[in-house]
Amino acid sequence: MKLPGPARTLRFRLFLLAASGLLPLALVAGVVLAYVTGERERDMQDTALAVSRALSTAVEAELNATIGVLQSVALAEELQSGDLPRFHALARRVGGSQGWRAMVLSDTGGRVVLNSAVPLEAVRPQPVEQESMRRALATRQPVVGTVAEGPQRQGPAFAVRVPVMKGDELVHILSAVVPAERILAVVQRQRLPPTSVIAIFDQSGTRVARSMLHTSPRPSPSLQALLAKGLPEGVGPTHTLEGVRSVTGYVRLPESQWVVATGISVEEANRGFYQVLAAVAAGLLASLGLAAFVAWYFSRDVTAPIDALKAAAGALGRGEPVHLAPLGIAELRDVAQALEQASADRDRAAQERETLLARATEALRRAEEAGRSKDEFLAMLGHELRNPLAPMATALHLMARRGDPGTRAEREVMERQVAHMKRLVDDLLDVSRITGKRLEMRMQPLRIADLVRHASQSVQPVLGLRRLAVEVDEHARNLWVSGDEVRLGQVLNNLLGNAIKFTGPEGTITLRLRRAADGHAEISVLDTGFGMPPEVLEHVFDLFYQAPQGADRSRGGLGLGLAIVRSLVEMHGGSVHAESGGDGRGSVFTLRLPTITPPVALGDHGEAGAAGTGQGRVLLVDDNQDAADTASALLEISGYEVKVAYDPGIALTILDQFRPQVAVLDIGLPGMSGYELATRLRGHRNGANCYLVALTGYGTSADVANALEAGFDQHLVKPAPPTPCWTRSAGACRTGPDA
Repeated sequence: MKLPGPARTLRFRLFLLAASGLLPLALVAGVVLAYVTGERERDMQDTALAVSRALSTAVEAELNATIGVLQSVALAEELQSGDLPRFHALARRVGGSQGWRAMVLSDTGGRVVLNSAVPLEAVRPQPVEQESMRRALATRQPVVGTVAEGPQRQGPAFAVRVPVMKGDELVHILSAVVPAERILAVVQRQRLPPTSVIAIFDQSGTRVARSMLHTSPRPSPSLQALLAKGLPEGVGPTHTLEGVRSVTGYVRLPESQWVVATGISVEEANRGFYQVLAAVAAGLLASLGLAAFVAWYFSRDVTAPIDALKAAAGALGRGEPVHLAPLGIAELRDVAQALEQASADRDRAAQERETLLARATEALRRAEEAGRSKDEFLAMLGHELRNPLAPMATALHLMARRGDPGTRAEREVMERQVAHMKRLVDDLLDVSRITGKRLEMRMQPLRIADLVRHASQSVQPVLGLRRLAVEVDEHARNLWVSGDEVRLGQVLNNLLGNAIKFTGPEGTITLRLRRAADGHAEISVLDTGFGMPPEVLEHVFDLFYQAPQGADRSRGGLGLGLAIVRSLVEMHGGSVHAESGGDGRGSVFTLRLPTITPPVALGDHGEAGAAGTGQGRVLLVDDNQDAADTASALLEISGYEVKVAYDPGIALTILDQFRPQVAVLDIGLPGMSGYELATRLRGHRNGANCYLVALTGYGTSADVANALEAGFDQHLVKPAPPTPCWTRSAGACRTGPDA
């Protein structure tokens, strides 16, 4: 085990220990700074709002003073008597003294009848800003208008309007046109930092006055969002038109609805606060520096022993002997003793590991030998069992071809038992290939409805009195899957054979194909047979599992068929499951296969043999005389000219007088293997163009590869089908180990 690296040395830990004393101070400083920051922000908000309130009072006083002067003029004798020339002179004197642009008199229709800024006869009939005129006429109260540009283009100004009454009757509206500079003068009397801004806006949001000049007459977007809340007053973060981050407080004048806003620069306000932060940070850094010095000072006496321990740990990791001089620190001395003990333990463990590795290697070698022995045994078992089955099956086919009615019943019994024996051998070898992951699949597009039809036809001879119903849903007739035709046929045959085995003589079996909701092809085999209890249903697909049976084992087997079904279906990307209502209620086996897009067109299978489908000459070589004679007889009945040889040397002699079109050769021949005989046949003048068929009890992948490498055109496993493979399409023959 490695010691920690330099990042976890004692010096570093001492530094952490010293620095940890600063942690409470840093936490307290952080809390205080957070509190001060919050208080500073609240102070800025309070200041901005206080300045806006004070300024709003000054602006409101200015507006009220203007209203008071107008109301006094409205009571003048010149106006009350209707002497407009004399009132025009009065208006000019009063307006000039107040610094107004003009004093305007309008009738109750809102039309201007007098303007002190122009001669009496040159009055324009309409006011420049009409909204405030309408409000004054409607409310009969003093009104402050919005900022507008006059016709003389003298700069922005606003109107202050008061009603002129005679008794209870409204006779005129008297207005003062006040330049915006009057309000700007009020703003400029306030003393703020250069980066802070005071602005006043009328009811429409147009700027009346601003402490800093800017081309935009409107508030900044952030200030507009703050004012849009419509509150009498408020405060919040904003950015000025110049882009300065600020805290802005505003007050809305209740009568005129003007807004007075004060923005205080955050950066300017926090300038002193940043200095405090810098001082605190400098203090913390100085304290950390002191902690580092203390850690270095006190670690000097222990770094040398620790370096020695590091060197010892490195030697331990490299497998070298560990020797340490006595150390002066008790704790480090204990570590040194532990390292020396670990070195001794390492040496003992290495010796034990070598011993265990040798044992494991020997056990693995024995397991591999056992696996090879098992494979060789199964291959030999299949060969030895298939060799006697081949003549038996051929003899039965001969009997069937000759049509002896007296032995039909016995022949059918033997046919069923031979088929059962072949099925047991195939299942046993299939399980070996599946568990050893050596089973080869030949995937191709297949119409699943054709497989269902072929499977139903293949079990007709063994149905007896049982009824087989085939149901293909209309939507499933053109479902295609990617699969191995022979293996999927084996799956359906196993399921149907299982249903036949467990269904009474007069029962019903249903083979059903439909398209599932998710697009999968779903094939179900339903029977009215014995059914299965739950404890059997749970293990029905397990390898070598058999349901409890009577002493006669009338429905016995190896317990392989359904296990092979599940493995083959899963190798096709599908699934299979079983259902049953219990004893006497039948069973349902359902398999699901993923579908593919139907192919556009399928190519035709070529002819596999050189002899075609007509009569031809066949050379048959097999040292099993029964197998050779029965196969010869079957071929002769089929119309072939057959020459039989029980020895490979005799076969070569026959070639001098006989030119075969097809040669069927056993592989395990005496004195010369079938592979060697095939090579000799190819080199003979009468066998150069011969179609070679390997007929053997060996059916592994290696056997197939050896046959094809030796020049064979087909590889058949005993017992072969009664119809010669070379007379059928290539799709009907299997040259692999799974034929």
